[in-house]
Amino acid sequence: MVQGDETAVLMNGQTAASPSTTSRCYLSRCDPRSRLAAFFIMLFLFAHVDRGTVPWWLAFIGVMLLPWLANMGWWEWVRPLWKLRFFFLTLFLLHGFFVPGSALLPFSHGPSQEGLMIGGQQSLRLALMATLSWVLIRVSSTADMVMGLSGLLSPLKRVGIPVHRWAALLGWTLDCVSRLLTMASTAHDRVLSETKNHTLWDAMTSLGQRAHFFLTDMMRDMAQQEEALSRQGVMTGLPLPDPTPYRPGWRDRVLIAYPSFLLLIPLIQAAL
Repeated sequence: MVQGDETAVLMNGQTAASPSTTSRCYLSRCDPRSRLAAFFIMLFLFAHVDRGTVPWWLAFIGVMLLPWLANMGWWEWVRPLWKLRFFFLTLFLLHGFFVPGSALLPFSHGPSQEGLMIGGQQSLRLALMATLSWVLIRVSSTADMVMGLSGLLSPLKRVGIPVHRWAALLGWTLDCVSRLLTMASTAHDRVLSETKNHTLWDAMTSLGQRAHFFLTDMMRDMAQQEEALSRQGVMTGLPLPDPTPYRPGWRDRVLIAYPSFLLLIPLIQAAL
């Protein structure tokens, strides 16, 4: 795959436009392996670095720059977190009521101040991790994710692990899941448009029709995928992705160097 292409080659040999490259943002111009490496380093920072330290705050600033680096609007960036608001609220209150400590209200035993503090920290930590994941998915196609994972795990080939075959299976699976979700949504919309304002029995009948439509589309899609693999000459197994040399540009170096430097700050402070 050429860095910055407008299209991404999928595992079934077809070519589809990639949402990550159409925006031509900073992150989409980076190699997928660089994106995944920086993503895992940032996850490690938020999972193991104490909140309020210099590396944590610098990592937090890096997350705040993601809308600009990914060419995303603020609402598009915050929307996934808004959908998880009840999860974060539940996590916040569970810690508040079940972690012992000083009561927040004088006439009640809970919630505790320490519990609410811990719950808020955990909610913020998970929100930052979810934001990293959302942006990575937003700027990466299926082929990008497969290429990035196979590149990062390529050293495991030395011990006999078939990394490329796993990557081919992962790409094929992700592609199938995406198509199945599209087919399920299409079947749902088709039934709803045909059975508006019907009785309970009609609703049950429409549910069976929805399942029938979905299963029919799924079987048709499986047959088409089998024919596509046969045309590629693949009789057993899956086609392996073409190996692509890693040639990082200046964007890749900056993207990896920033979180890597944050990991070194505690070591530098300890040495001083």
